[in-house]
Amino acid sequence: MNIWTKLAKFSFYETERLYFRPFFFTDVDDFHQLASDPENLQFIFPAQASLEESQYTLANYFMKSPLGIWAICDKKDEKMIGSIKFEKLDEIKKEAEIGYFLKKNYWSQGYMTEAVTKLRDLSMNEFALKQLSIVTHLENVASQKVAEKSYFVLYRRFKGSDRYTRKMRDYLEFRYTKGNLNE
Repeated sequence: MNIWTKLAKFSFYETERLYFRPFFFTDVDDFHQLASDPENLQFIFPAQASLEESQYTLANYFMKSPLGIWAICDKKDEKMIGSIKFEKLDEIKKEAEIGYFLKKNYWSQGYMTEAVTKLRDLSMNEFALKQLSIVTHLENVASQKVAEKSYFVLYRRFKGSDRYTRKMRDYLEFRYTKGNLNE
């Protein structure tokens, strides 16, 4: 079974408070509410000014190739509250980068740490990956805390071009390697 078959097998999974599933077009209202608030996405992509922009983004970046991209849903109110996905997945090297975002009224409650930890465990145990990374903007302290609480270790600081503004920015890369002894 290759990685794509394994990802398909885990299109739906859950944690104590969350469930993960592919995005549906019916998520567009929740997605637009999240994507239209610049605070939610300040380190991800530009805020979506119109519902049509959100429809386009949802369909083209979250639904078009769904394997390795999950909507994060709150079990309690059954709403889509964020996303977690593999930004870069190298089947040969058995490594991936994880990207994520969460609606701001769910911040600082451990939801993203719960999501990242679950995907980390699936990646190592089910998807047979050997290494994961999380890249954060230097000023994104909240995401750095998520990485550290999920037992990712600071690997390096580097400069890179922001994919949207094209400006040079400082980044931190955190890594988790199979067999990591920091747990």
